[in-house]
Amino acid sequence: MREKMVSGQVTVMTENGLHLSPISQLVRLATAYSSSIELSFEGRTASAKSAFDLMLLAAPHGAVLDIQVQGADAEAAAGAVTGLFEAGFGE
Repeated sequence: MREKMVSGQVTVMTENGLHLSPISQLVRLATAYSSSIELSFEGRTASAKSAFDLMLLAAPHGAVLDIQVQGADAEAAAGAVTGLFEAGFGE
C-alpha cells in the first residue's frame, strides 16, 4: 500500500486544555494506527503516540493545533483524531 500524507488543523475544545485525560484518549487512539501522527503548537511538535510529548505542547482551551499524518492509513487516522477533537474528548 502506498504511503499518504494528510494535514490539517484541530482546535482544543476541552475546558482545561489538552490535559492528561484527553491525552490518554488520544494516545490510545493514535497507537491503533500505523501512521505517524504529529501535532504542532507554537513551534513545538509532538507525536500523538507519546503522552509525554503531548503534555509538553501545553495547549490551552481554544488552541489551534496543526496535525500532520503520514502512512498507509493516514486518512483514517487523521479522521479519527479530528473526530476526537471535534467531540471534545467526551468532556
